[in-house]
Amino acid sequence: MSLRNSTISKACKTLAVLALAGALGGCFQPMYGQSTLFGAGAKLRDEMRQVEVLEIQGRVGQEIRNDLIFELTGGQGNPVGAPYKLAMTITSGSQTPLVDVTSGRATSETVVLDVTYRVLDVANDRVVLTEKALARISLDRSQQRFAAIRAVRDAQNRAAKLVAQQIRSRLASYFLTRT
Repeated sequence: MSLRNSTISKACKTLAVLALAGALGGCFQPMYGQSTLFGAGAKLRDEMRQVEVLEIQGRVGQEIRNDLIFELTGGQGNPVGAPYKLAMTITSGSQTPLVDVTSGRATSETVVLDVTYRVLDVANDRVVLTEKALARISLDRSQQRFAAIRAVRDAQNRAAKLVAQQIRSRLASYFLTRT
């Protein structure tokens, strides 16, 4: 008798979990999805394509700009004369937290990238969003000079991509809520 009750109890619990999962599954919707409850996905994509990313000086700045244009437009290019303009200020550097005591050489390095960005509403000539995006990427230093240089460049590229994704996410949040 007890075996039958425990089997029924497990079946009821499983059924309750499946019912709850099904009920809650309809509550969640993707921010960038094609079909959302109120059509926000297509509207959000169109809004994000209406942001012109202004020129940035330096190799890392250009890398951020290229990644951000791709993130916002899906590869369609930078819209000229768009209703919103995105301006960025970049601070980059590196830190060497670990140094080998015998050789005096750094064994690891951290690439630091801080980006302050502003979104300007061109029609009203006012800044609607000011935020900061940060990236910290660690790498192992090699004693081979060119390998070390390439490792730093790869870390800078990864940091630029990370910052571009952070900015895209914040812009999506702004366009959905206007806050």
